[in-house]
Amino acid sequence: MTNAEAKAPAIRVSVDLTNPGQFFACCGLLELATRVDPHTTGYFENGHFLINGDVRAVLDCFFKCEVKVDASAGFKNDDANDDGNDEDDIDSHRGRIYPMILGDPFNMRLDWWTDEEAQGQKLKTWTAGQRVTDLLLGYHKKRKRKGKTGLVDVPSMREHFAEAVKRCPHDWLREPWPIEVPMAFSYDSRLSRNNALDQGHKSNSVMAFSPAVDVLTLVGLQRFRPRMIETWARNIYCTWRYPLSVEIACVATLGMIPQYIHSCFEFPIKRCDAQGRYKLFGHAQVIRRPYV
Repeated sequence: MTNAEAKAPAIRVSVDLTNPGQFFACCGLLELATRVDPHTTGYFENGHFLINGDVRAVLDCFFKCEVKVDASAGFKNDDANDDGNDEDDIDSHRGRIYPMILGDPFNMRLDWWTDEEAQGQKLKTWTAGQRVTDLLLGYHKKRKRKGKTGLVDVPSMREHFAEAVKRCPHDWLREPWPIEVPMAFSYDSRLSRNNALDQGHKSNSVMAFSPAVDVLTLVGLQRFRPRMIETWARNIYCTWRYPLSVEIACVATLGMIPQYIHSCFEFPIKRCDAQGRYKLFGHAQVIRRPYV
């Protein structure tokens, strides 16, 4: 173990490890922190993710950093039965599968959803009117008032995430909040339960979820992936017991470094319609290591 790995963690982030979205969000947080300080390490212990980076400073940078969209001709909306949306003409950056680049200090390209392996694993949960760019960038929406058509600003999920940190600075990852737009990308597995007692329920049927989970999971899946055993039904991820760098931790997640494994979990990706267009992460169960 290197001196960097042995460094005492400064921050504990509460996490429900049976929620795969929360697990991969922690991986995304480690990715972001590593791009600020290459010596950052993290590990899991007693319902917490321990990370030796300055998490608040990393998040502040993330909320403010410039995000560029690669809207080149090679990336077109991928749902053939989508009739399009004239609001995309207002927001030229807005796209369902457009890659995005995080600016300084991260300098990170996010495009895992265009990867064949990720597509085979069904990790892209969004479709129809949802745009992946809505997670990191706001957009404008047409609205008629008193016979006139105007534009209203729709905040990004990243902005909702920033508000969650302000509301609940000590438990921002797990805090559920009812958000109407943008629509949930369904990485928070509490949505798979559709349980009003777990999440809170509003009269307009808007369910609560964690915006931090949706945003950080999008970042985490660029490097960290579950191990698919059976399409849809069985996807495995493992936590690790020692402070690891992001390069090693992504391998430990797959269960490929047995001596580092703390616990293993298996979860389904659930289809919400017969075509499998709408997907969400299901809750995970602890499994025995021999399955890995």
